[in-house]
Amino acid sequence: MSVITNFYRTDKNGFATFTKNIPDTITSWVVTGFSLNDKTGFGMVANPTKIKVFQPFFVSTNLPYSVKRGEVISIPVVVFNYMDKALDAEVTMENTDDEYDFTEVSNEIEELVLEEKQRVKRLTVPSNSGKSLSFLIRPNKVGEITLKIKAVTVLAGDAIHQKLKVEPEGVTQYENQAIFISPSKEPIRKTLEIAIPKEAVLDSEYLEFSVVGDILGPTIKNIDKLVRKPYGCGEQNMVNFVPNILVLHYLDATKREMPTLVQKAKNYMEVGYQRELSYKHKNGAYSAFGEGSNAPNSWLTAYVARSFLQAKKYITIDSDVIDQALQYVISTQLENGQFKQTGRLFYPAHQNDVGFTAFALLPFFEDMDYFIKYKLEVVKGVRYLLDNIEKESDIYALGLALVVLKKIKHPSADKLMEKIEKLAHEENGLKWWTKSSKDHNNDIEITAYILEAYVYTEPTEKLLPIIKWLIGKRNSNGGYDSTQNTVVGLQALIKFAEKYIAGGDHKMTISFKALDEEGKETTKGSFSVDKENSLILQTHVLPKSSRQLTLEANGEGSSLVQLSYRYNLANKDDKPSFNINHTILSTDYPSLLQMDVCTEFVPGANIDLKESNMAIMEIYLPSGFTADTDKFDTIYQTKQVQRVETKNSDTAIIIYFDYLTAGEKVCFNVNAEKTHAVAKQKPAAITMYDYYNSDQRATVYYEVKSSLCDICEEGECGKGCENKEPKRKA
Repeated sequence: MSVITNFYRTDKNGFATFTKNIPDTITSWVVTGFSLNDKTGFGMVANPTKIKVFQPFFVSTNLPYSVKRGEVISIPVVVFNYMDKALDAEVTMENTDDEYDFTEVSNEIEELVLEEKQRVKRLTVPSNSGKSLSFLIRPNKVGEITLKIKAVTVLAGDAIHQKLKVEPEGVTQYENQAIFISPSKEPIRKTLEIAIPKEAVLDSEYLEFSVVGDILGPTIKNIDKLVRKPYGCGEQNMVNFVPNILVLHYLDATKREMPTLVQKAKNYMEVGYQRELSYKHKNGAYSAFGEGSNAPNSWLTAYVARSFLQAKKYITIDSDVIDQALQYVISTQLENGQFKQTGRLFYPAHQNDVGFTAFALLPFFEDMDYFIKYKLEVVKGVRYLLDNIEKESDIYALGLALVVLKKIKHPSADKLMEKIEKLAHEENGLKWWTKSSKDHNNDIEITAYILEAYVYTEPTEKLLPIIKWLIGKRNSNGGYDSTQNTVVGLQALIKFAEKYIAGGDHKMTISFKALDEEGKETTKGSFSVDKENSLILQTHVLPKSSRQLTLEANGEGSSLVQLSYRYNLANKDDKPSFNINHTILSTDYPSLLQMDVCTEFVPGANIDLKESNMAIMEIYLPSGFTADTDKFDTIYQTKQVQRVETKNSDTAIIIYFDYLTAGEKVCFNVNAEKTHAVAKQKPAAITMYDYYNSDQRATVYYEVKSSLCDICEEGECGKGCENKEPKRKA
């Protein structure tokens, strides 16, 4: 269903004219309207007008979500004729941009490339009917290519331009170098290296240099894609909710008028709120996959309660929902003030009693009414922290405890801050905290919590090394590698920006130059940043041959510069943290794909690790195939599987495991159907990773057998296909 809505002011006679080109489809439209007047009130059209749009002659095509470069695809073209007699049509496909090759089939595995810029086919289309034909092509460029198809008769004609997404082989790797710069009297000069490995898939590179005057610029532009991972559980869903709250709070604090962004953020919050309620238990608590799948989780419940309290300023939140969540959190408090953890932990950092108690207290500081209502419990919780922080050594727990003590302005915060300062790491003007020299998965959260606490009292000079480290860890979209890192990291950055950056002078020029491996210049340019465009992300796409970028910044204020690039790798992981085995089963129908997949967790060097955190498997299907979602019930029967979904128009299957146990293999069956005629498919990837530990992952590849003879039409199939039945015309 399509909706076209416009608002107009009438003239002095009460008339308004609305002119709109109706989309080129066979559709029935209903035209209605309403009016508002300060004297007569609300008026509405009594009898809507119906318009039926009809085109007697047109062409159509149906393309797959994507194909890979070098694969052979049959482009189906259907010519429709709704005139009162049959028509002889000439159908032409043009390749004037040389984005692909026309081919003909020699045998099952070889195709003949045709040196033609266009191909012409002819057919007779009966009256009130449609008839199909196809063109065989082999894309030779990565990106979106344009397919130009036209059909002409003596009475009518039609033409279409359709985009086909062509991907490189392998799995995409993302790199981002983000630098926070604030020149004073002297210009700042930086040199950034572009490290693309030699084994990267040819022509898979994409390089971009960007500048923005506000550290929230990338976040605001990409608010709906901050994390490059699926988010199908109760904790991960909050990445669609919390960053929007933080952005709206930032706009309020800096007094910026951005109504379109505000409405967009509120819309995302409404959707995120409703979706989060699906993970709610009858007792008011929340868990990763909701009632019936997991026990209530006190950590997630405290997190959701705090977020809902922050959000109620911007959208309608049911107060009963908040009441129930906080009551559940309170019900987990022990006599000594400690809050007890219930449900499965998302990752080990949450298991510390001091850290969890501090985390559980945070919601009660968001609203004075709830603070007063539960004052006794809050005081008991704070007392538990004070009694235990001196002997506590876990930096994650200490950072959370510092946030609590700073919020209530407790005098012991200064002593705790001295202890935390001694645990800091400093190098090259950067400052951060880590749990251990081997485990860096929580560094972003730890450092962000400490920054959030420092912002209350510390000067800018002390915070800048921390800010620079946190910014340097962000992805190009303004988020981090996981949902919790993104939420906690953004919260700290925004608190800093509200206090120290917003409203300051902004006038800066940033010039840059890119060089290739031999030191030859590939491109150059400059950006100007001022107060008016400080939230606009300015970008420049670099030539693929660039391997170094130098920049110089002059002026006043601060800016964020980013060198972002991506490339594909088609090799397996050297030290996989998961074993993945796959077996393609033989079937009586070549259009069906049935595959058995098994996986198990491999701790590697950390032999004490018996289980993974929540693990995700992404199964990418070969080009032309789509998942048989009706068969997902069999996957759900697999041990520890909590959720199965698809992406990319059902061409990739995502499976959520609650956790995987070391040495325990889990297996399931995957089913897919060939819905588009593609042959010579490149290998497809199966990727497995620990959601909260990006170092634990594995990737393997699989191939399906396919014959060119299965996708060619009569006249395009060579002698090698004589024993094969050609593809039937529709």
